[in-house]
Amino acid sequence: MSDDKKPVLSAETEDIGLRAVWTKVIVPKIIGPLVRRLLKLLDSVIVRDTIKFFGWIASILIIAGLCWTLTQPVRNRFLIRAVNRVFEQYGDFRRVAELSFPEKGSSLIGSWHTVIKARQPGIPSNDDLPEGTKAFIFSFVAEGTFFPCAAIIDPMGKVQEFIPLNGHGKKILARISPGILKLYTRRIEGAE
Repeated sequence: MSDDKKPVLSAETEDIGLRAVWTKVIVPKIIGPLVRRLLKLLDSVIVRDTIKFFGWIASILIIAGLCWTLTQPVRNRFLIRAVNRVFEQYGDFRRVAELSFPEKGSSLIGSWHTVIKARQPGIPSNDDLPEGTKAFIFSFVAEGTFFPCAAIIDPMGKVQEFIPLNGHGKKILARISPGILKLYTRRIEGAE
């Protein structure tokens, strides 16, 4: 044979060469030590305890989210009962009830309710309440404190009045500037 003739590499011989490099160089010398180090790291007590800790936190958050979601109707009924008690104490003829259409029952900042007339003896009823009047129950933030408040919204979507739902809120609402009331009014009318 002459020296100027070199063997021609076919696709099969190239594939065998790459496979040999992969099995003889890359896997044992690069990937193997990395996998062994990763397994040693996962076997350490600190990593296992950290994974358990984050697992506990995730499970607590999942359980809290489920409880919050599943108890929403019960909390909504308690809220309606408390707001109606306040209206009775004020001598107001209005009462709140659950919405007849559920798509806007609650939001992140409050909850929507339908306003109805009182049907109890001894409480004066007023026929001036238009059909479709709604109430938005939310926490009003003023002077560094929170207090529960109800905004009565007419069928046209305009806020008629703010009703504080406790004595402290009544005092604070009388001192709040009209600019802050307009800000809340715009937010509520925009959300409606």
